Amino acid sequence: MIDRTEKVAASKVRAVANPSSTDQPVVVQFHGSPSWAINLPFYLKCTLALIVGLGIVWRFAAWSTLVPLFTMIAGTVGIAIAVGMRAASTAQTQIVIDTVRMTMRYGIVSRRVASVELYRVQNVECLSRWWERLLGFGTLIVESSDVNHPRWTLRGIPDVEALREWMNLAAIARRDAKGIREVNMGRV
Repeated sequence: MIDRTEKVAASKVRAVANPSSTDQPVVVQFHGSPSWAINLPFYLKCTLALIVGLGIVWRFAAWSTLVPLFTMIAGTVGIAIAVGMRAASTAQTQIVIDTVRMTMRYGIVSRRVASVELYRVQNVECLSRWWERLLGFGTLIVESSDVNHPRWTLRGIPDVEALREWMNLAAIARRDAKGIREVNMGRV
């Protein structure tokens, strides 16, 4: 019997050439953009702001001037630009998690690429709010020993619980393969 983690892994796995070794393939566990639905609360707030703003302008405006009309147009255009920028930002974010590293590319005008080796991953946590669970995605929170990026928050990841379990096992396997041991210097 195949458990849920193996089913998810089998459906998303693909092999690519490992840049550090020619004989070992790198298994890609996740490759894609966050779910568009992570912006749902923002979209709902913008819709509410648009309705309330237009209602206030319509109700209390003195229509003898064109100021209310320009106010309505400016508010609508401003909200449309904010919604478009949020959607474009989500669409332009690319996340790749494989057996060697986790890489995130993001940005609209300027592009930023950040990655962390899996052997540096110390803790992986998943968070799914009630509405995110209904839509089938969640937030993956990765804590690492990397100095530049000690905490990664990856929002909108589908089947986040299975990916969290896979990342924990892959990080342990990667540390074992490199011969690295984790040492706690502070509180245990």
